[in-house]
Amino acid sequence: MENIETIKQFVSSAKYYMIKYHSKEDEEIGKILTNEELQKLNLKESEIHRSIEEKNGDTLFVFDLLPRDENHLCTNPFKLLLQNIEELRTIETIYPKIFLWRFDGVSIQAIAKITSSDMYTNTTLTRYGGTEMFIRILRQHLKTIAKMRKGLTPDYNFLQNNDKIEETVLSTGSINSFNDMYCIYISPTFNFKDILINSKNNINDKIEINVLDLKYWSREINPDFITEAKHIKLENTIPIDETMEIYPPCIKNLMALKKKGNYNRFLLSKFLLSIHKQKDAKFVYDLVMADEELQHIKLGNCSTQWRYITNNFKKYSCPTCNQMYEFCDKRCMLTHPLEEIEKKQKNGTKKC
Repeated sequence: MENIETIKQFVSSAKYYMIKYHSKEDEEIGKILTNEELQKLNLKESEIHRSIEEKNGDTLFVFDLLPRDENHLCTNPFKLLLQNIEELRTIETIYPKIFLWRFDGVSIQAIAKITSSDMYTNTTLTRYGGTEMFIRILRQHLKTIAKMRKGLTPDYNFLQNNDKIEETVLSTGSINSFNDMYCIYISPTFNFKDILINSKNNINDKIEINVLDLKYWSREINPDFITEAKHIKLENTIPIDETMEIYPPCIKNLMALKKKGNYNRFLLSKFLLSIHKQKDAKFVYDLVMADEELQHIKLGNCSTQWRYITNNFKKYSCPTCNQMYEFCDKRCMLTHPLEEIEKKQKNGTKKC
């Protein structure tokens, strides 16, 4: 399958796709492309990424076997690939033919689709605390499977899993500018030579991405037994002149950062929009930004972030304790950032 056709197939259902810039600021994701622009690019130099969100509201699930706590890239990339192959085969033994596997030039990834096309799926995702929380829970579960292969103790503490969910992913068929290898689909039967040769030559077959069966996964990982999947939605919004004192400690710690950055602004936006009217939420959002960051938000390359979140807020929900773990006060006993606010609202102690 030709390079351009592989990329077009992978990005065709995405909400947007783009050239990824590596020479600019971390917060600048790149230039969003059209089909005509994609045809004219030098694909031996341009790294193409696509959104995990799809046009129809579905989400691309991506689980990367690259360890987050070990520096394998600088020490031994070959050892990393061998380890990834073993982990892939372990997961595939327990969950055969559920995930589509690929090598992104550095590490192996499992991909699948999370659909939002029916009522049962939406209800199940809500029980998990939303699509983002389901992704984190499933990732943690697959990591546990890989740990068991090594004889390590399984880790079912989902609260400790605070991996960020990237909004975009490298396209299959695209070059990885880190090492000039190509992102390719692979089979669980491939050995390291097959993978490296195919990646170097960008050899791909046309393969369909599987849709995850939420009915199956709700039996495998029961959301009712996961405290971190707790999902809260307030009955009424809260006026801003009453609320600063009841913001949870994690939100106060985040707000106190001198520079918050793209992802932390995203978390803060989700919290504020969960408890305030949009106008009030934006007022608080601007209020807690330092002057330089506020200018960047208004005039820089992140000027559309707030509008994007508000336009797509049905997809998002208040960040969970899992996502706010980095800012958590160790004395805090909450299982969800809105837990105390919800209690006060139900008890009628706040006029909302």
